[in-house]
Amino acid sequence: MPSVNRMQTDAWLIPPEDFELQPHQADVWRVFLPVRFDSIHSIVSALSEEERGRAAKFHFEKDRSRYIVSHASLRGILARYLQRAPEELSFSVNEYGKPFLADHELEFNLSHSGDYALIAVTRERNVGVDVEQIREVEIEELARRNFSPREVSALIALSPERRLNGFFNCWTRKEAYIKAQGLGLSLPLDSFDVSLAPNEPAILRATLPDAMDAVWWSLRSLEVASNYAAALAVKGDGMEIRFWDWEINRSG
Repeated sequence: MPSVNRMQTDAWLIPPEDFELQPHQADVWRVFLPVRFDSIHSIVSALSEEERGRAAKFHFEKDRSRYIVSHASLRGILARYLQRAPEELSFSVNEYGKPFLADHELEFNLSHSGDYALIAVTRERNVGVDVEQIREVEIEELARRNFSPREVSALIALSPERRLNGFFNCWTRKEAYIKAQGLGLSLPLDSFDVSLAPNEPAILRATLPDAMDAVWWSLRSLEVASNYAAALAVKGDGMEIRFWDWEINRSG
């Protein structure tokens, strides 16, 4: 069953000017969301009219800024692969609400929390990514509502000081897999199991109704920054994962 151990933070690199994405590769881009006002002003024009409308609806400037940065970065990153201008990209959504490029084979997924966004990109492979800032939550209540019975048992078995990290490991791994499937809430959260113990490899243990579906997926924990949990799910085994830092001015 595909599994990869937790990566180190120094794996994030500045990408070369010229590179290609091969079918056996998955790229994960890390975006630092707090930026200066002049940087926001320089990238907002890359957004579509609909995206600018959504940004305007945020009550707090901080939330508006981070929406603009994350979505402009997505456009800038995809435009770099396609060698097109960010504002030229056209998005559609599937019947479950997952966005996709209307005229290209690239698959992608965006997640953001706190000060960071992650953007995963593949070529014709289902991919999902999730990042969460670790914070105090009602661990047992949320777990019983959203995790499988096996995951709940594994979480409760952890020592109290490890339980919060275990919860967010499980949450991000499940979210990444659900997003990769592209089925939205039609895929029940308790229809599959993931590993969750801190320092344990990220593993998709079983899926329902066919437990063997798990062997077709790779699940990976990502080390974004301290006090964050993140995960990548991609369809296929033996994938080469590349980790890039996105410079916001590239998308201007």
